[in-house]
Amino acid sequence: MKEEINEIEESLRTVELFPTLDEVVKVRGLDRAKLTVGLKLQGERMDHSAREEVLITDGTKGAMWNVPSLRALFRGDKVAPTMPNEPPPAYLPHFFYIELHVVTFCDAFGDKTDGEFEEAYSNLRRRPDGKSLGALHFFLWQVAAGLLGKRTVSANEFDAIFGRLTKSARTFRAGVVSRNYIGVVRQYGLPK
Repeated sequence: MKEEINEIEESLRTVELFPTLDEVVKVRGLDRAKLTVGLKLQGERMDHSAREEVLITDGTKGAMWNVPSLRALFRGDKVAPTMPNEPPPAYLPHFFYIELHVVTFCDAFGDKTDGEFEEAYSNLRRRPDGKSLGALHFFLWQVAAGLLGKRTVSANEFDAIFGRLTKSARTFRAGVVSRNYIGVVRQYGLPK
């Protein structure tokens, strides 16, 4: 298990930056191996003013990256494997990246219900550039941009990743207010 976690941590540091993100990283001097998406705040509330302005940070410095469309960030035509149960090891860094950000969001704004996660993931999968339906969807759109900016992900792979996340949230849903999905994500002990 420790070897698997070390491999995932190493894979998380491997990046294949989208050209416009690469430019921002070079100009601002960000550490490309540590890039994450930051929460844009206005006081203690989330800033919903401009979804396309994604705050990219390396933990020390930050910069705004303008992303007009998730679809424009899809690269390649790789077909994703089926993911009926757990994602294949090669895809685990993608899930860890997304779920690390989910924990950040919930730490700041409280744990969301399984239904809220299911809806947000499903809407991102079906309509990657559709209107944001709330703070969780807004932030997940930005996180998806961060993932697509750091790694080569095809439209088919994006669909499979968010389809699997949707299924996970649905699987843990035990009622209208259940928060089992985020509880399980927190138990992973995700690598930093």
